[in-house]
Amino acid sequence: MHLTTSFAALMTLALGVVALPSPNADTGLVTKRETSYGNPDLVVDQGDRWKLNFGSTEDTLMPLTSFIDICYIGKGGSRHGDESWGNPDDMVDEGDRWRFNYPNSGDGPCGDHYICYYNK
Repeated sequence: MHLTTSFAALMTLALGVVALPSPNADTGLVTKRETSYGNPDLVVDQGDRWKLNFGSTEDTLMPLTSFIDICYIGKGGSRHGDESWGNPDDMVDEGDRWRFNYPNSGDGPCGDHYICYYNK
């Protein structure tokens, strides 16, 4: 009898645990993980990489080191000549795409928009 009672109690507990919502359950919310590369003076698309020119080491933000004024960020694509993306206020890696924020519409390669996206 004791074995049956113990087994029934354990099964009830196990079913209760399985039925409880998980704290990590999908809530329908999207968690964005962005990496900002700050405000480079010039962004150049070279096909297989972005070239960021900060003009001075004081403008360089994390995740770049503070002693580099030009850095390269690898991206997919074939190497080609320099294509300027201008002077965005912020260049952000959103995970599946790059986002460029410009202070004025028409400042970047995206026409009359303030924000340009480049899919990875």
